[in-house]
Amino acid sequence: MIESFIVSKKNAVSTPDKAANGAVSRWLQNDATRMRVITFPPGHEGDHVCYKGHSIYVIEGTYKMEVGEDVVEWTAGDAFIIPDDVPHRSSNPGDTEAKIVMFDMHG
Repeated sequence: MIESFIVSKKNAVSTPDKAANGAVSRWLQNDATRMRVITFPPGHEGDHVCYKGHSIYVIEGTYKMEVGEDVVEWTAGDAFIIPDDVPHRSSNPGDTEAKIVMFDMHG
């Protein structure tokens, strides 16, 4: 049964994130769910506006989200869900890394 698990251990190597230029991540994905642990370097600015929904938990640092005219800064321990079709852009305004866990449902 355990052989059906998709696993990324804490010492797994992060690679350049496919959806967030300048950030690195570890991806786990099956047919219905994608989970990413994403690390944004200090001063990171998102290079695009995203329209897909996400569930996000902030592990460390400051994670800024622009949603239309609204700007919200999230810090370690904060969690939120962005619905599909809500345009948003993320950045790390801090001088230390920001790390999040992001879940996407698809399929």
